[in-house]
Amino acid sequence: MGRKSKQAKLICYNSVALAKTLEVGSTQNSNLTRGASIMVISVTLAKVLGLVYIFPLTRLIHDTGIGIYSNAYNLYIIFLTLSTAGFPTAMGKLVSERLALHKYADVEQIYRYTMWSLTILSVLLFFGMWYGAPLYSHLVAIKDPKGSQQYLTWSVRAVAPSLLVVPLLSGFRGYLQGFQQLEPSAYSQAIEQVVRVVAIVAGAYLVTRVLHEGVAAGAAAATFAAFPGALVALVVLVFSVIPLRRQFKSKRFDMRNAMSPREAIRALNAVAIPVSLGALVVPISGLSDSLTVQNFLMLAGYSLSQAIAQYGILSRQAMQLIQLPLAFAMAIGASVLPSIAHAQALRDQKTIETNISGTIRSMFFMTFPVAAALLLLAVPIDLVLFGKTEGAPIISSVSFMGIFSGLELVSTYMLQGLGKMYRPVRNMFIGIFVKVVLNVVLILPFGIMGAAIATTIGYLFSSTLNVLAVKKYGRVQFSVWRLAAPSLLASVVLGVSLALCNYAAYHTGVYIIHSAFWLRAWQLLWSIGIGAVVYIVASIRLKAVSANELRRVPVVGTRLSRFAGRVQGGAY
Repeated sequence: MGRKSKQAKLICYNSVALAKTLEVGSTQNSNLTRGASIMVISVTLAKVLGLVYIFPLTRLIHDTGIGIYSNAYNLYIIFLTLSTAGFPTAMGKLVSERLALHKYADVEQIYRYTMWSLTILSVLLFFGMWYGAPLYSHLVAIKDPKGSQQYLTWSVRAVAPSLLVVPLLSGFRGYLQGFQQLEPSAYSQAIEQVVRVVAIVAGAYLVTRVLHEGVAAGAAAATFAAFPGALVALVVLVFSVIPLRRQFKSKRFDMRNAMSPREAIRALNAVAIPVSLGALVVPISGLSDSLTVQNFLMLAGYSLSQAIAQYGILSRQAMQLIQLPLAFAMAIGASVLPSIAHAQALRDQKTIETNISGTIRSMFFMTFPVAAALLLLAVPIDLVLFGKTEGAPIISSVSFMGIFSGLELVSTYMLQGLGKMYRPVRNMFIGIFVKVVLNVVLILPFGIMGAAIATTIGYLFSSTLNVLAVKKYGRVQFSVWRLAAPSLLASVVLGVSLALCNYAAYHTGVYIIHSAFWLRAWQLLWSIGIGAVVYIVASIRLKAVSANELRRVPVVGTRLSRFAGRVQGGAY
């Protein structure tokens, strides 16, 4: 039997098992729906908090401190991904399948070996990060290793204790998801992020403003905040897992009938390894920047502190602003993956084509206006959010990055839905290679702007390869330009509106508003408020979005959908 046939049968089986599970009763269906809703809300809250904390932190530890914080976190995310990325997905999938077949001994075996694996791996990675901190600090700035170690070593070590907690946290989340108990995981994610953000800001404030220590100490306090956040979330999950374990063990299953340790490990690795490899791409991209950007900036004549500050603007200010549209792209991609997988199993080619084209069109609809805003409103955005304007050119330079990275993200989900788990990983590593080569070529003549351009081109390469793979393996033909054209034209209209409103707001406000901050805030409010209306109207008229798609927008979706229906003459 061929590999595709096996994947199709597995997907069909999972679909049937899910259908049977949902038929057990309306109460279970209601709980699952409620848990999924809470999960979406919690993840959205976590994303927003992950974007918001950088604004007060920048004011507390400045660009140099942000650069130190980013360097430490780039290494931490590599270690964290190695220990957590694939295990929750693998455990959730395997536990859910075995529960459906009433193979309770297998469920217990999977739980035990996953938690033991995570415990051993977390300890090893903790020691690796703690004792490897000086070497990493040396590699970040080869030209000034002593200064780099003085800046960076303790920030790296401050975040290392989190590796003792987060892997166990991810294991518990996967176990609960296997039992379709989504609420505890959702609440723990929200609590973890809230505690982490509060600890980041409070710790940095205490160290820099109360104890009057330098930005390096402030950055170390900020990186350490990952530990209390994870610890509180772990406690929350323990109180959910203990009663579940007690209830599960009451089923009195015989462990002699369980799968062997080798079978359990093989089943876990079959799911965890491709997921982990895919999740490693973005952290490796960040790590490659840590190891190249600052070194080449110093070769171009920057001092260590200047190089770290420039890198801080790029990594934790400009890059952070494109995370919001990427969060929406991730939500779109995650929702389309099972739909494409189900259609692939049923050989429903029309549904595959509809899902692929609709998803790409929706992604463009969300990312184009953000690109226009970052390009044209970089100065007021930088002053209002970060208290300065030095980073405005860098923010403008990454504006188009969100479009290509969003396309790469949704096309990765599509390929996974088509059963091609490793192809997007390969394409993303090609993109990283292109970026690193261009870092070497562009940073010396163009400084930090060269790094921003290199990253954008790297995403262009990987997203193009992904789209070509989607066409090949999905056996679909579509034009990316044709799908992007309506949103692109609407964004051009938006760009004209933003430029005019920004100009008018500044030249009217400058006579009555004497604070630079409030003047820029007035520009932003006026430009974005008018621009949002202009973009929605232009998008509806140009059919960049349909009435059915607008109906999903919270609060105002129904009214926008009715308006779109009248303008477009019905959904399309």
